[in-house]
Amino acid sequence: MMRAQLSPATINGALVRQRGPIDSPSHVEVKVRHEPHRGGAVVIPIQPALDRRKKKLRDSSDNEDILKVKAFLAGDEAAFEFLFEKYRQRVYGISFRFVRNREDALDVAQEVFLRVYQALKKFKTESKFFTWLYRITVNRSIDFTRSRKSRPLHGMEESAMEALGKPTARRAPAQAPVEYAREQELRENLQQAISSLSDKHQIVFVLHTSEDLSYKEIAEVVGCNVGTVMSRLFYARKKLQESLSSMGYRPS
Repeated sequence: MMRAQLSPATINGALVRQRGPIDSPSHVEVKVRHEPHRGGAVVIPIQPALDRRKKKLRDSSDNEDILKVKAFLAGDEAAFEFLFEKYRQRVYGISFRFVRNREDALDVAQEVFLRVYQALKKFKTESKFFTWLYRITVNRSIDFTRSRKSRPLHGMEESAMEALGKPTARRAPAQAPVEYAREQELRENLQQAISSLSDKHQIVFVLHTSEDLSYKEIAEVVGCNVGTVMSRLFYARKKLQESLSSMGYRPS
């Protein structure tokens, strides 16, 4: 069956439509506590976000994904639209975390979905669709960052800081100005520390801590064994702790 061509403008238009839902990528929960009795040290638990009320879309229907892929390959354009709507936030969120800029993340997401659209006929339906999609997203995001000179951290737009936590423009009513400023500085330093990791260590850290993927799922995305994922994640956390400690923070 002949299918209509899906143009970049069509995908990009859908990505920027209803901008609200994709403005805030999934985040690493960063809790900051000032401890005067420890010389002003900041304790930073580096842990995954634990908002279990928002179940990951991937958990609900791996089988449904495969059915939609098969339907699309049979000529059902609506099946691809379903997959697009289901995963567009995830793709944007992952790309945003690597490229650290809204417009660039939208460009990457557009390219990812175009590649998926064109390559679905090569997808092996015994695999998980979302790990295949994440692999394409991560690879394209890394390629993008490599093809571009690193963005300076100073003057980085506020939206990039949001990738490390809840929207930074909002301050809790009881939060003192000094505490608020300290938290913002922490977020910038944490972004710097994460960005200093090698690609392979940054990928596993982001996928596990931000996207809440299991070791097995990460292994499927990056194409290695579970032991390698665990080793890279351990190293990434160790390097982050060292980096933050050198900045005067006390990770825990």
